[in-house]
Amino acid sequence: MTIGAMGSVTPFPSNRPRPHVVVVDDDLGTCRLLQSVLESEDVTVVATATGGEEALDVVERLEPDVVLMDLRMPRMSGLEATRRIRELDPRVSVVILTVYDDAQLEEGAEEAGVFCYLVKGCPPAMIKRVVMQAWAHGRSSSGASS
Repeated sequence: MTIGAMGSVTPFPSNRPRPHVVVVDDDLGTCRLLQSVLESEDVTVVATATGGEEALDVVERLEPDVVLMDLRMPRMSGLEATRRIRELDPRVSVVILTVYDDAQLEEGAEEAGVFCYLVKGCPPAMIKRVVMQAWAHGRSSSGASS
């Protein structure tokens, strides 16, 4: 696991100037690539994780806004991790990013509570746009406007 520089962990604030994101993929190279795609003035990658169990731990400790999650991983699938994350904190938006373009898997992801299902190979700008939309959705559903 790689945890980005953070002064102190704060509760899920609705006033963050940019989304805090956790990237989860069992391939460390993919984690690094996604981190480099996302990190900019618009997105802060607070951690990467290489499995579902590690993702749960990171989400509980760091309270990110968005989790970018691989679907198929050893020990705990992205769908199971998504279900548990959504139970742990329903304000966290989960975006699935997988190589599997499969309607049944997409339906299962929807049932697990994902914000969006993307297929790897889509343009990096699309991934970033969806992460920003997931962040905006989480902000609006957590009472940020009140």
